[in-house]
Amino acid sequence: MKVTLERLPESRVQLEIEVEPDRLERSLDAAYKRLVPTLRIPGFRPGKAPRRVVERMVGRERLLSEALDALVPAVYTEALESEEIDPVDQPELEILETEPVRFKATVPIRPTVTLGDYSTIRIAPEPVEVTDEMFEEQMTLIRRRFATIGPVERGAEWNDHLTADVKGTVEDTPFVQDEDVDFQLIEDQRLFLPGLAEEFLGLEAESEKTVEIEVPEDFPPQFAGKTVSITLTVKAVKEEELPDEDDDLAQQVNAEEFETIDELHERVRHDLQETLQQQADEAYRLKAVDELVGLSEIEFPQVLLDREIDELIRQDHGSDVRAYQAHLAQVGKSTEEFRELYREPAQERLFRSLVLGEFTTAEGIEVSDEEVVEQREKMLEPLGEEAANMRTMFESESGAANIRGSLLTEKTLARLQEIAAAEPGPESDSEEEAE
Repeated sequence: MKVTLERLPESRVQLEIEVEPDRLERSLDAAYKRLVPTLRIPGFRPGKAPRRVVERMVGRERLLSEALDALVPAVYTEALESEEIDPVDQPELEILETEPVRFKATVPIRPTVTLGDYSTIRIAPEPVEVTDEMFEEQMTLIRRRFATIGPVERGAEWNDHLTADVKGTVEDTPFVQDEDVDFQLIEDQRLFLPGLAEEFLGLEAESEKTVEIEVPEDFPPQFAGKTVSITLTVKAVKEEELPDEDDDLAQQVNAEEFETIDELHERVRHDLQETLQQQADEAYRLKAVDELVGLSEIEFPQVLLDREIDELIRQDHGSDVRAYQAHLAQVGKSTEEFRELYREPAQERLFRSLVLGEFTTAEGIEVSDEEVVEQREKMLEPLGEEAANMRTMFESESGAANIRGSLLTEKTLARLQEIAAAEPGPESDSEEEAE
């Protein structure tokens, strides 16, 4: 076997492979032995006809094709091993000659990532502050958990709870017919149709109103763009009555943890601060990763980007092919046009993943078995009675691999954040002054 290797753009290699004549002969003989039991040849018992007779009967091309079906994959695999090539997908094969056998294999290989000088990455952290508005909003949410709801003798207002019948038609065709629907009237939140929520404002219990609203284009074609006539019949209007913000509320939240409202306030501010800091850290790390991408040179095979597009579409639209095709018809796009919408975010995600992987290697970041066990126990601890059932999954090979992967990502991002947030030293200060 002779192999000629040529490196191509986009992380591909091309192998030109020529097979020795004696190996082809052995493959032809093996093909004959596979074929002869399947043939009925006059004058010979099944499976006993000599090769020359079989070849004359089925034709040299048929026998050669049968031989190549087994020979080419075997030779290709040997060529990968001899040239130490690690493919990421199936090759494109092209038969150049059959006697002697000579073929080309274009193989997508692992991406090549060249990191820039990431030690120069510097990003100023954004300050994190819990504002009074954030705090008040959180306290209002807590009070709503313990609110009571009672009827009012007035027109409906935002945040009221309504019970109503909603019936509508489009050109005498039923469009909506809901009875005794319970819902909350929330400002800036769409209620089935744009503008429908606003029509309930001011309506009292036992009142009725008929309105006309244009149906949006994202509805089924028989209704989209047309006008629906909707009758709203309000049966009840109720409002929330929030409890006072006092010690009683704190004890309602958790009597074992909070005796006073001040203690609850302290916890709420602490939790908000922690959440905001976590969000700020995530945003900061993402900026640092994008800086790293900007400094790096990345060569990759197209198949990896196609897989990333597939994954994003699967995340958004599930794996139901029929539902996906229906969605394409609804938005009026071909498969190629729709996939193109995902190309940019898919490439962004792919690049981030590739540079982080290379950064992990460059920094020698690893996760020990002890760290995996420690993290597993942390995850199991709050599960209580369910811990025993979950332990089997966490201790499986795939479970341990997932934990290891998560820890590796966390350590990698933490290290990149450490570099980006580092204070410039005296040496870098003097360099800036010189510039």
